[in-house]
Amino acid sequence: GANKKRLELNFKPNFMLRVGSRALFGIILMTGVFVTIHGHLTPGGGFPGGAMIASSILLLYLADDQFRTKVSGFKMLESVAGTLYVIIGLVGLFAFDYFLVNFLDNGILGELFSAGIVPIVYVLIGLKVGSEISGIVDNFLTEEGA
Repeated sequence: GANKKRLELNFKPNFMLRVGSRALFGIILMTGVFVTIHGHLTPGGGFPGGAMIASSILLLYLADDQFRTKVSGFKMLESVAGTLYVIIGLVGLFAFDYFLVNFLDNGILGELFSAGIVPIVYVLIGLKVGSEISGIVDNFLTEEGA
């Protein structure tokens, strides 16, 4: 059969790695969320923010033995984010003639809630990239069993 089992890593996370990773996890995660949400105002956006989010997940993955079993939920998150992205694009296509047309009010330039659908799309891309890279890492650290 095609049983998948987690690769046994050759090291056990020591105390400093466990404590340090938990402290850094929040900082890296919030930086990734900030870069994703403010992508329409500053350099950044969905992809770099999603990569930061995935790096925080990777840090916990390596440092926490119990966390490794929880990564499977990211596959669902990736599917949901990708589906919502396509749905927003199709709403633009069928209601306003173009795929991913900006059909929301642009608001006031420079404010967080501005730029119409762009921040929403960035958040969805950030979620998709973050969960996709986390899934790739999980696949790399999983081996096929007999």
